[in-house]
Amino acid sequence: MLLNNVHLLPDRSGALVWPARQLLAVADPIDAPQDRAAPALATEAVRRLAALTRQRRPRSIVWLGKPLMDWEAALPLCERRELQRLTDSHEIHWVTDQLELAPLTFRIIPGPSSIKGGEVVARPNPLARCDGQVWPAFVIDGRRLALPAFGPRLTGTEVMSPAFLSAFRRPFQALMLVHGKVVTRPRSRLETPP
Repeated sequence: MLLNNVHLLPDRSGALVWPARQLLAVADPIDAPQDRAAPALATEAVRRLAALTRQRRPRSIVWLGKPLMDWEAALPLCERRELQRLTDSHEIHWVTDQLELAPLTFRIIPGPSSIKGGEVVARPNPLARCDGQVWPAFVIDGRRLALPAFGPRLTGTEVMSPAFLSAFRRPFQALMLVHGKVVTRPRSRLETPP
C-alpha cells in the first residue's frame, strides 16, 4: 500500500507494518472498556502483540487507543511480564489522540476532510462485506488509511455504511483479512449492509 508516498504493509493480524521505520501500528481491539470481556481482550491483545513482535521484530510500536498499561492490574502474571518485556524492548507510542510521524499522522478518529493526506486512523474499524461474508479490513483511499481492530473480534463499521462513507468519500480499496490471507477488493466489489 502507498499512503502519502510511504510504503506500508498490511499484516494478517490486523497490524500495519511500516518497513522503512521498523514500525508496527495497531488499533485497540477493546470497543467498550466497561465491557466485562475487556480484561480477556487485553490479555489476548498482549499475547498477539508479543507474538507479532517476535515475528516482525519492530523497533517501535504505535498503539492507537487505550494503553494496554491501563489493563495491567487485570492481566494474568504471564501477560504482565510479557507487557513489561514489550515496553522495555520497544519504543511504544500509546496514542489516545494523534501522533505525528512525518509524513504520516496517526489518529484515533479521522481529521477534517481538508487534511493534506497521510492519515492512519483507528476508528471506525472497517468491516468489508463481499460475497455474503463480512471481514475485518484495512481501507485505503490514497489519502487516508483505516485499520481493523487488532485481534479476532469482528467489531467495527461496515465500509459501505453511511457512517463509514462519510470519512472515505474518494474511491478506496478494502484489504480484507480472510482466513489468514489479505484479499484486496475495490469499493465497487463490496456489498452494502442488509
